[in-house]
Amino acid sequence: MSSLLVTGGAGFIGCNFVRHALDHTDHTVTVLDALTYAGSLENLQNLPDPARHNFVQGDIADRALLDQLFAQHAFDTVVHFAAETHVDRS
Repeated sequence: MSSLLVTGGAGFIGCNFVRHALDHTDHTVTVLDALTYAGSLENLQNLPDPARHNFVQGDIADRALLDQLFAQHAFDTVVHFAAETHVDRS
C-alpha cells in the first residue's frame, strides 16, 4: 500500500485530490496544511475511508516536522498543492 503526503490538502484543489485518492485507491493519505486563509478543516469533512487519512497542521518550510513525518510514515509519493495566490511581494 502506498503512503501519500499531500501538502496543502485542506485547500480547494488539494481536498478534492485527497477525496479522489481515498475513493479510488488503497493509499494512506497524510495531509500537511498550515490552515492559512486558503485551507479549512471543513474541506476534509466526510472523507471516504477516514481510517486511511491523517491530518497534520504545519508549514512545509518546517524541516524538522517534515523529517519527522517522513520517518513516521515512509511516504513514497508527495503531491504538492501548498501555495498562496495572494502574495503581495511576488
